[in-house]
Amino acid sequence: MRCDGGGVTISPRPSAAGLGPVLREALGVLSPVRCAGCDLPDVEVCPACRALFAPSPEVDELPGGLVVVSGLRYEAEVRSAVLAYKQRGRLRLATVLAPALAASVALAAPPRPGTAPPVVVAVPSSPRGRRRRGWDPVELLVRRAGLRAVRRGLVALPGRGPQKELDREARRRSRAGSLRARPTLAGLRVVVVDDVVTTGSTLLEARRALAAEGAVVVAAACVASTPLLSRRRP
Repeated sequence: MRCDGGGVTISPRPSAAGLGPVLREALGVLSPVRCAGCDLPDVEVCPACRALFAPSPEVDELPGGLVVVSGLRYEAEVRSAVLAYKQRGRLRLATVLAPALAASVALAAPPRPGTAPPVVVAVPSSPRGRRRRGWDPVELLVRRAGLRAVRRGLVALPGRGPQKELDREARRRSRAGSLRARPTLAGLRVVVVDDVVTTGSTLLEARRALAAEGAVVVAAACVASTPLLSRRRP
C-alpha cells in the first residue's frame, strides 16, 4: 500500500514466480501438497513413487562421441516430478532428484589413480528462465547432490528463444553460440552436468564452448534423459 496525492493505492500482491526461493519453499510447506509423481494427496512423494527415483544410471553417446550418463529415464512419474520442480517451484523435490545426479557424476568420472578428478561445470539457465523462476534448477540440484561446481563456469548468453517445441536439428541451430565458458578452465578435465537431456543439443553446445577455451570435456551427467535418446550402451 502507498499514499499518492492524498489517495491510497493498494499494491498488487506479488506472484509466486516473483518470490525468492526460500520464501517460495516456505509457502509450499503451508500449501496443500500432492505427490509429485502420482498426485496422491498430502505427501510430497509417496513411498511407491520414491522407489522409482532410485538411481539406475544408463550411458548414452551423442554425435561426436560425447558420453552422457543419466540417473533416471525422463518419463511417467519422473517427468512429472521434474516438471513440478522446475515449473511449479517445488524446490524440496531437489532432494529427491539429486541422488540421480550424484550417481551419474560418479559413473561419468570415476577416480583414476594419479589423475586429478574432473571439475564439475553446470549448464546454466537461460537469462529468461532465471528471471522467470528467480533461481537456477541445475545449480540447486548440484548443491543437493553434494557436488562442487565451478562458479559460472558456463554463462548463458541472452537472445535465445524457447527450445521446447523445436525438433533436434532446430534445437542444435538455436543453441549454437548460446554459451560462453570461463577462460580459467583451460587445460582442465570437465564433467558437464544438466537436469534433463532430450536431443543433447545443450550438452554439445556446452562442450563446444568449453573446448573453445581449452577445457577437455570427458563426459556429461544429468538427472534424467528421454527414452528417445539414441544409441543406448550396456
